[in-house]
Amino acid sequence: MPLLEITGLTKRFGGLQALSNFSFSMGERELVGLIGPNGAGKTTVFNIVSGFYRPTEGSIVFRRQLLNGLKPHRVTSMGMARTFQNIRLWNDLTVLDNIRLARYARLDYGFWDAVLRTGRYRRAEKAVETKAREVLELMELAEYAGEFPKNLPYGLQRRVELARALAGNPRLLLLDEPAAGLGSVDVEGLIRHIRWIYDEFKISIWMIEHQMKVVMSLCQRLSVMDFGCAIAEGTPEEIRRNPEVVRAYLGDGAL
Repeated sequence: MPLLEITGLTKRFGGLQALSNFSFSMGERELVGLIGPNGAGKTTVFNIVSGFYRPTEGSIVFRRQLLNGLKPHRVTSMGMARTFQNIRLWNDLTVLDNIRLARYARLDYGFWDAVLRTGRYRRAEKAVETKAREVLELMELAEYAGEFPKNLPYGLQRRVELARALAGNPRLLLLDEPAAGLGSVDVEGLIRHIRWIYDEFKISIWMIEHQMKVVMSLCQRLSVMDFGCAIAEGTPEEIRRNPEVVRAYLGDGAL
């Protein structure tokens, strides 16, 4: 069974059809890219899959469970995490607390445990702290644990967002334009980090990205969208040579 299977996904916003009959599947331990022009519907797909939008038509099955209509926190608890095109960190909380919050979808103590500071509460909170610090160490962010994200360089903020997503132990990680706004040095570092995450955490990664260097370096296969529809799928080399993709997106000489 595929890890994720999308069938006939359609999304309308009033009279605007953002997606039309989009289908896609991916298995365990895959690293797949989703590319296309601005406005093609890529982020809409991610927003539906992660529970921020409801589909007008179609189905999303993740780990053999139907996701249609589930809230984002429920989707997260099932083993999916994501980053956003525009960084969404809590800037008035420390880096450590940003990572800690990613673990709370999986806590098993109740309201009165927290009020009474029971042993169950203390054990759970200690485990959250330990896991958060482990992730920061792995992502080479331990020295910034007490900093506020808004005080960090943009490239480090991107890495904090990645660390927060990983703190929830996802089976599938959605990356929405992780290289957006990064300079060439930071892009090289991002490529190394994503490759390391894929190898170290043994997870599947589905990423939207406009920088062809990133997807061509990392992805095993690519899906291409235009005007809310899938227009091509294949290996990076097949996509590079696909005339329809070149006309719709890449352009002559883009690569």
